[in-house]
This record gives sequence, C-alpha cells and structure tokens, in this order.
Amino acid sequence: MSITRRNLLRIGALGTMGFAMNRAQAQPAKPAETASPVASPHGWLNQRQRIYWYDQYALNDQETAFSKYDPDRIASELKATGADIVAVYAANQFSVAYYPSTIWPMHPNLKGRDYFGEVSSRLQRQGQKVIAYINWLESRHPEWYMAPLGGTPDSEFPLASWAQPDNPDWRVQRVPGGSWRYACINSPRRAQVVAVAREIIEQYHPDGFHLDMFFNPGVCVCEYCRPTLEKICGTTEITQAAINAHWREFIDWRSECSSSLIAELSAVMREHGVFTAHNGQNPLWLSPIYGFDENWLPHLDLYVSEIFFDLHASDLTMRWHRAIGKPSCELLTSSSPDHAHLSVPFTAWQVSAASAKANGCNVLGPCCVGAYPDTTSSKRLLDTVRKGLAFFMEDADLHENASPAAKVALVFSWATRKYFREGRMDWSQELDGWSRVLLEEHIPFEIVVAEQVASAADLGRYDLVVLPNLAFTSDAFCAAVDAYTRAGGRVLASGEVSLGNQQGLSREDFALGRLLGIARKGSVEGPFAMDGPEELEPAHGVFQQIAAAGETLVRRYDTDPAGSVAGYVDPFPTTPTNWPVVVTQRADAGQAIYVAFGLGRYYAMRHLTHARDLMVRCIDRLLPARQIRVRAPRHLEVTVWQQESPKRTIIHLANRTPLAHDMPRIHEVAPVNDIVLEFDSPYASAKVTCRQAEADTTVANGRVSVRVHKLHVYAAVVVEPATQG
Repeated sequence: MSITRRNLLRIGALGTMGFAMNRAQAQPAKPAETASPVASPHGWLNQRQRIYWYDQYALNDQETAFSKYDPDRIASELKATGADIVAVYAANQFSVAYYPSTIWPMHPNLKGRDYFGEVSSRLQRQGQKVIAYINWLESRHPEWYMAPLGGTPDSEFPLASWAQPDNPDWRVQRVPGGSWRYACINSPRRAQVVAVAREIIEQYHPDGFHLDMFFNPGVCVCEYCRPTLEKICGTTEITQAAINAHWREFIDWRSECSSSLIAELSAVMREHGVFTAHNGQNPLWLSPIYGFDENWLPHLDLYVSEIFFDLHASDLTMRWHRAIGKPSCELLTSSSPDHAHLSVPFTAWQVSAASAKANGCNVLGPCCVGAYPDTTSSKRLLDTVRKGLAFFMEDADLHENASPAAKVALVFSWATRKYFREGRMDWSQELDGWSRVLLEEHIPFEIVVAEQVASAADLGRYDLVVLPNLAFTSDAFCAAVDAYTRAGGRVLASGEVSLGNQQGLSREDFALGRLLGIARKGSVEGPFAMDGPEELEPAHGVFQQIAAAGETLVRRYDTDPAGSVAGYVDPFPTTPTNWPVVVTQRADAGQAIYVAFGLGRYYAMRHLTHARDLMVRCIDRLLPARQIRVRAPRHLEVTVWQQESPKRTIIHLANRTPLAHDMPRIHEVAPVNDIVLEFDSPYASAKVTCRQAEADTTVANGRVSVRVHKLHVYAAVVVEPATQG
C-alpha cells in the first residue's frame, strides 16, 4: 500500500503528537535546565556485549540480490562470529522493506519471502538478540523531502554517487549525481515511520531497534517548517543571515522537533519492552543543527557511534557516552566506498578493540556490509570479526562493575554545543586539541557534562578541571567551579569561557572573570604572535582582549601594517602589546590559568609543536604531581579504572600505533618496548600483576614502579591489596 496524506489515518499514525505539533503551530522550545543521566530499563546493555551490525546493502535493481539467500546459513555464520547481538535489516536506506510490510514496498527480489522474519527468528532461537534496522531516508515521496535553504535536495545534501532513489518506480539505479534523500522531520514521514516500527514490533518482537540517520542536516524551508521559521525570523524572507540572527530560537525549535520524533518512536518501543538505539555517530563534532542534544537522552537506551576506524574520535566518544549516562556502543566501520572493510586486517580491528577495552566500551562490533549478492559476508571478514570480538572479550572481568578513576576532567557543555556562534564548531575543536594533548601526555581524563555539575562536590574528585572554550554556562555551574577552585582545585580555561548563559544569551563579561583574574575589553580574529621560551611563536584565532588582575605569563605581539610578503604571507608579528595571552591567578587555596584564545583548536588544526608545548606548560603549572608518570611514546594510551569487588585498580595500556590515523592500513603493529609506569600505591600493601605482557614490578615506600618489557597491542596492570577482605 502506498502512503499518501489521505490514507495516513488508515495506518493509525496521526494519533502521535509530532506531526500535528510541528506543522505550523510549533513554538520555539525552552532549553532544559539540566541534562542528568537517565537510567535505561535494559541494564544488561551495561555489561560487555558483542554486536554484529549486519549492513545489508542490497540495491533494488541488483538482479542477483537475495538470489542465493539461505537464512539457515546466514544464522550459522553469524553465530560463529560470537556476536551477542545482531542488527538485521527490516528495511534498507530507501524505505524498501525486507519483510511483507503493509506500509513500505518489499524488495522486488525477495518475491514475497520474509527475509527479516526468517533470519531474526533463527538468531533468537540460537540465543542471539536481534536489532531491527530502519532508516529515516526517504525515496518515494518528493513532497516530504527537505527543502534545503539555498539549494535543492540533490545539490545540498549529496551522500552517495551510486543511488537515485527518486526514480518513479523506486528502483535504485547506479547513476552519477544521485543522492539519498532526507525527509523533513516535520513531514508526515514521521507518522509513517512510527507506524512501521509498530508493525515490526507486533509481527516479530525484536529485542531492539537501530534508528539510522534520523536527523536533518541543514535548514529546511518546506511547507511544514516555513510557518514556524517565519515566526522565529519575523519575516517571510528566510535567509541564513536571518537564521543566524535568531539562532537561539531556531536551534531550540529544531531541538524540539528532533527530540519529539525520537520520543514518539521510543514510546512505542518501550510499550513493548524493546530498547531504542540511535546511530548518532559523534555529536562532539556534529553541528547542533543535526538535533542530537540532551533532550534525546530520556528516549535512548543505547547511543551508537560509527567511528570509521578513527581512534581519537572513538576515545572521546566512549568517554562522552559515560558522561551522559549511556552504554558505549562503538561500530567499527570502513569509510571506503568500495567495501574495503571486507579485507581490513585483523590488526586494525585489534588496535580498535584495545582502545575500546581501555575505555570501558560496553558494546563493540563491526558495521560490515553483507556485500555479496546472496547477502552473505566474505569468509575472510567473518573470520576477522570472530577473532576481533574474541579479543574484545578477553579480560572482561576487568571491565565488570568498573568505574573510571581519572583525576582530570575535560568539561563538555550542551548549551555551548547548541549556541556557540551560530553553530560554528570552534568549541569542539578546542575540546579536541586539549584531549589530544592529555592523551599524548598519558594523563588519564574523563569528560564531565557541565549541566550535571550542581556543586563543587561534583568536581571534588578531580585535581584539574579543563574548560575548553566553554562559552555558555549556567550561573550554578560557574558558582560550582569557583567554589571548587577556592577549596584547592585547579582550573584551566580558554577562549570565550562563561561569556554566555545556559539559555544562549550573551553576558557583558566573563562570569568566571573574578576567579580567572580577567575582564573582557573586546575581541579580534586573525594572526598574532606570543612569547615563547626562546623566541616569538605564531598563533591564530579569535583572541579575547582582556585586562588582567592576575599574573601575565605570555603576552601578545601584533604585526606592523607593512603589507604581506609575496602576496600571501603576512609579516611575522613583532610588535609587543599590553594584551595578555596567558594569565594565572591564585584563588584562596586553588589556582586558575586562562588562555585568551583557542589554543587547543590551534593545536588540533595545525598540530604545531610550539602550541603543544605551551599547553603542556599550562598543565604542568597546575598539575605538578601527576596521577601516574609514564615513560613511553605518545601513541600509548593510558587509562585508570577501579573496582570495589574485588577491590583493585586497573591501568589499561593500548598501543595506538603510529599508523592509527589510517586504520585500514595497519597490517602489523609496531610494539612498544620498555614502558615505565610510576604511581602512588592505592593500598597500604599492594600486589601488582600484568596481563597480556611481561613486566617487572616493585612496591616500596608506598610507590609502585612497573616496567613492561614489550607491549604489542594491549596490556593491563592490575593493582590490588595484598590480602583481599
């Protein structure tokens, strides 16, 4: 049955709230005051699980698709991988069903066979949990497509060069210039998808749903969005400038539209005891316009991230998952368009799994295309997956009921993510840079959500709190940071910190100005130079011109107006100014350092040694006694966890091999030799062992020293009381 506006009522969809609410009557939403973690009724997701996200790309025009499909063989192959959970397509990326749907058309090559039902039932019978995969992308209703501001669906949001989903008979063809199509999140598409979810649940009773690409990646000016946009902008001429001028109101409304869609779907799933997972990738780097924010959290049981073999993104994402109170689910996905993941070396999987083990990942697994026409996967891939998942499960006892014991907090803010300069990503790049330096310095750290900090006690376990360009913060958060610092804490802040409030409104001056010893006088963007240990060093970014009550450690130098060199290189700045770049101030028992521009962003974007060195000098000034001292190359990742039963401290070591930036090319790992760890013993009398590597250990005078002879991919140093009890 085709879906039109006329027959939407026949599938019982308009009983949901989202479509009616968001049509022309929607009002700008008010941001939530706090974003506290929300417990999931599916607690088992907090235990280590293995997933196989069985990505069944089967183009509708492939004559061989499903031609040799054998559900018994598929189930047997997936069982052999050792996966606890398998994501199975109930429909593909073009809303073509792999089961007899009354709402969406079936894949023509199935000829009425129930692929999803046959495969999922066999998986459940053999003890595996099943996730039903559905996608937000639309292929048959042009009247529901996004109408991107300033473009067309083709020109604005091309995602794949091999698809043309608007073909009249919905058969996908391999033609250049095509694209997947986003339906507007305020269109009748949402009612249709809710009806599909209910249909799948009632017919098949899956354990969960994987919602993929349930977002709009731009400003939509379709008939369902325009009335509210006109109200927000105060004009019928909707332009990007008008959106930016009313960014706060726009992004709050966008958040409401997006989160209400997920709320509708989650309500249906929880009604039947089904968990909800969404592929949000990494919201630390996605623009707020995608809609992922704190309002989603009550409606998700599992926050899924495809990391495309990006170790740094994976590390931060897993820490962020913990901060928002959601089980961490990492999908290892190749970004290659030619299905190169079918032959990704096992060592690449192993390196990713090692990082996952070090970061307390709950659910890990491959996101791999069932690329062969018969919907089975390659034998090479299946063997790699089997070995990779087995490696992930080794030493699982070190993960059970463990909690991070890092002494450094890197603060994330929902409000900053939403409201920062009309969606610019400077804030996340700043967080990125500081996280890279902490990792390179082997300093264990956790991400803390600003909106969850109610008092100084919430920061009390940390020796250092880093506020990376945290522009929008509540008065309560600023008061907590102030009290924490004056009680003996250490704070490192940068950029536009506390220049706006939690509602997205600008402040005239830094709310943390008194603590940091600074007062704002203005800002300027562009190149400048700053004091270095031996010579002037270049910098670039949005610079905050400040008056400093504290001690100036580094000052700014400007360029004489003498023109450029060779037409494109600016003269090197050599003229001293009175503008401080780095300021430090004592605050009762504590200390703070402020950096007047995005130093972390500068390092993340340029990777320059002098920027990194300045960041390390700031850290060392505030953190002279590190939690753990490590002698090892910078690509060794070090994390610290603790367990209460049995009582022990675990130091995870993961070899982020120098080639990790190009993961699929890792055919072998360069071992790390002679790693030295030194730290205070957490117990009066301690026993120290090392798993997965040989090591010499010494415990003397309350100090532990460990020398790991050779680390291949992963090892764990376990410290426990000499006598448990």
